[in-house]
Amino acid sequence: MIRHDLFPTPVWHIEGEIPQQLIDELYQGAYRFKERCPSENKSNEGGYQTPAFKWNKFHPQGKEYIESIVSKCIKETIEGVSWWYNINGKGNWNTPHSHTGVEFALVLYLTDSDGLLKFINPFLSMRIDNNQNVSRLLNRGDYCGIDAKKGDILIFPGDLLHYVMPNPREEDRISISMNLQLCEY
Repeated sequence: MIRHDLFPTPVWHIEGEIPQQLIDELYQGAYRFKERCPSENKSNEGGYQTPAFKWNKFHPQGKEYIESIVSKCIKETIEGVSWWYNINGKGNWNTPHSHTGVEFALVLYLTDSDGLLKFINPFLSMRIDNNQNVSRLLNRGDYCGIDAKKGDILIFPGDLLHYVMPNPREEDRISISMNLQLCEY
């Protein structure tokens, strides 16, 4: 017997190589934005999201760091499209969503993730029949998560459906999300 695992889905996990000073600056920036920008209501339930900003408005040192990390992981030329802060307080979460229209999504964790980001099996729809619903399949385990720590980065296909479970901690869970596009020459 031969087993063929067709169409695997890559997710890159880069463990905390980012300088602590940069994490601190970006962390403080999240709260500065929260003070002056109203929250967008995209996928967040109770949490805070800034509007999406153009890539050229990202922290210069952070931009350089992200570009160097992405070039090591993905052997194509990638450019940042947009970025935004996410702050989830206790009980806040993000509904299932994807980043349509871009090749990759990136999450930079400014606090530990506690494994709350969940990726839904991209072939889930093939397993749904008239006797099952999506929530039953999710309860059965057709999703997986990665326990990223402060300073870690996750990169994944933009069309991969994902969500964030409610934050169980008293402390805010803070991340920066980004959309990345393949360069066309």
